[in-house]
Amino acid sequence: MVKKQEFPIVFDLDGTLFDCKELTNQTFPLVIDRLSEKYGEQLEIKRFEQYEHFLGTVTEDIFAEILPGAGREIVNEAEQLLIEVEEELIPKAGKLFRGVEETLQTLRSQGFPLFIASNGSKEYVDFVLQDFEIHGFFEGVFSAGGQGTKTKSDLVAALMKNHGYTERGIMVGDRHSDMEAGTNSGLMTVGCTYGFGDEKEIGDADVKISAISELLDVVREIEEK
Repeated sequence: MVKKQEFPIVFDLDGTLFDCKELTNQTFPLVIDRLSEKYGEQLEIKRFEQYEHFLGTVTEDIFAEILPGAGREIVNEAEQLLIEVEEELIPKAGKLFRGVEETLQTLRSQGFPLFIASNGSKEYVDFVLQDFEIHGFFEGVFSAGGQGTKTKSDLVAALMKNHGYTERGIMVGDRHSDMEAGTNSGLMTVGCTYGFGDEKEIGDADVKISAISELLDVVREIEEK
């Protein structure tokens, strides 16, 4: 029987486990085009050449920038359109980073409780975990859409409280918000240099890794202390 470890490992999703750069740059233009066709010049739309800089931001805030001045009803419509487009494109335009499945499998076999904390919608997170068959590795999946949180710090705090963990564990992510969330909850922070954040964003990370598989070495060192 595998001994359950005492501390959790919390993962961000996009830019940490899931490479969604191409997906993001396809989905938002499609949503914008559909809204533009329906509302025409009635709707002010701010277009971007690339959309990956929005990764790590809650959906409501993304559309607040893309659709300045839009009412709640149109933002809700945009969010629903995004979910529909994501469901269609996730298997085609997204992919797991190399080594994700093997790393998660190893950590689970060692008894570590694994969790997801993502600022994405509940539907999006579920699509990714199910389409790439990694849902079973996690004891809990927390999303901003599912929890109604505005910040990653609030989301991770809710996760820790819900599962009864105190200030011990690891937060793995690629953005400043991930490092901040981990620090605010008293977790060791692991910054992923291969993700979508730049070096400055994860500059305060306790440890930096250039591949998800390197997390196994980090965990091993913690256990040996």
